[in-house]
Amino acid sequence: RIQILFEIAMIIWLCLVSLGVAQFCEKDTECPLKYASFPEDTHGRIRPDVLFTSNREEILDSELILRSGEIPGWLDGTLYRVGPGLYEHGNRNVTNVVDALSKVSRWSFKTMDGKSMRGTFSTFFLRSSIYNRTMAEGNLVRMRHLGQMHPPLTPLEIAQVLLYDSEPDNNNIAVWQLGSSGLTVTAESVTYIDIDYESLAYRRKHVPVSDDAHWATKEALSASHFTRHPGSGDSINYKLVIPMDKGMISGTVTPEYRLYRYRPTTAPGDVVTAQLIGKFPIAKDGFRVVHSLGATPNYVILPRFSLVVRLNHPVDSSQNIMLDPTAPTYFDVIGMADGSHTSFTFPAYESQHILNTFERRNAKGQLEIVVDYPTIEDINQAFKGECIFELLDIRRLKDPHFNFHDHWRSYMEFRFRRFILNMDTGEGSVYEFPQMWRPRVLQVEFPYINDAFRGLPYCFVYAHTWNHAAHHAMGLIKVDLCTETSIGWHEPNKFPAEPVFVEAPTATSEDDGVVVSPVYDAVENTSFVYIWSAKDLKVLAVLQSEVNVPLTLHGIWVNGV
Repeated sequence: RIQILFEIAMIIWLCLVSLGVAQFCEKDTECPLKYASFPEDTHGRIRPDVLFTSNREEILDSELILRSGEIPGWLDGTLYRVGPGLYEHGNRNVTNVVDALSKVSRWSFKTMDGKSMRGTFSTFFLRSSIYNRTMAEGNLVRMRHLGQMHPPLTPLEIAQVLLYDSEPDNNNIAVWQLGSSGLTVTAESVTYIDIDYESLAYRRKHVPVSDDAHWATKEALSASHFTRHPGSGDSINYKLVIPMDKGMISGTVTPEYRLYRYRPTTAPGDVVTAQLIGKFPIAKDGFRVVHSLGATPNYVILPRFSLVVRLNHPVDSSQNIMLDPTAPTYFDVIGMADGSHTSFTFPAYESQHILNTFERRNAKGQLEIVVDYPTIEDINQAFKGECIFELLDIRRLKDPHFNFHDHWRSYMEFRFRRFILNMDTGEGSVYEFPQMWRPRVLQVEFPYINDAFRGLPYCFVYAHTWNHAAHHAMGLIKVDLCTETSIGWHEPNKFPAEPVFVEAPTATSEDDGVVVSPVYDAVENTSFVYIWSAKDLKVLAVLQSEVNVPLTLHGIWVNGV
């Protein structure tokens, strides 16, 4: 009888394995029945080269074709996404995703009589100064770049960039609701471009005015990703402020990170002001790439991971941004009420996109700030001095013979880590979540959470998965940090982007809503937009767009637009 029961159990388990629900356990890990599993093989898989190729088509309010499922009746708003659109023009080209001319896309869903009846799609190039001059001159114009430009800039062109293009405006990284004049398109710059919500037309380029600005200082950098204060709703970001006078007039002796809350005003022109929260000086070896930051009700948290900045070249940023496994990671905490500064030092880590941050009391009643990030598993295996953004070089992404495991394995193995900042003792610690996905070598990035829980205790994270070695197989994962479990979605030859969570208007739980993302189907060579249930990642609706959409980097959902 025992033998019969054992055989029945084995048959059931093997059926689960064949369905992808279960798989064999890996050494030194728990049995991954509770973890999402993604493909590792290349058999029958088509490379998504369209994602890394220019697309010059522009279109306004094209009807989305419902291919399957049903749009949730409560879904009323727009998904906006931005990313690369044009890599070459005339006799010059760029090779990196973040250097291509910016293109914005929107997927809109309108509700009529309580039922979502219509979906439309629009995509337009960002009419930045760099784009307009490129079209006028017939060649991709000189600009600062992170990858390579071909042909390379001449010494004269480098001088022209320094003199006339010190603040590049080819913003193609993220989108945000900053003021009331339109959607704001951002990059690692203090200069922003606002576009019209409906037509995606250019409205203005602006730099929010800092209330502590001084003519003898220069505002140089800012994070591509704003964060929003969980209480006031204010947008929060930093500016790197550099003294041009060594403090003789400005009073600022060394470069400083300054944290601001951004607020629109009633002044003509929709002026956005930047009101100082707090600041702290940095040493020469303290410069870091700060791509995202966090805010709780009482604090702003600025992370400085081990992606260091060195001023080696005036316009080629790939020579200025390097991963240094010997450089410590810092978390700088600024008090919202008094601007106080507390710094925590950790060993070297690397990450770009915050999951979330929140305040809590530990068992001793001490105040802790929790900051969660998806991090490279072992930074010590990375090559010191490399610019990790070379991973986004389209020549490698489109090269069928390039071996990503041999060259970039250390950048494709991720782990969620929780950095715990004890505000009462000044000590920091790290909790390492189990690696809640298979295979181990999988890029799990571009996280998104329910924005209603931003800066507050939470459980759920939605993220994008990318297996470079499996012909760039992509998928989505939902991770429950509270139970340390995960579920996933993937279909062969379908390539989603960053998942954007949309909360249901009558939500009763954190994951009550949907997840929305464009999906490229390499078999049909067609772009779609998918809508999944946020609870179980079941596909609710699939809609086809008229124009293929290249890789997009980041997006945002805006209700009622």
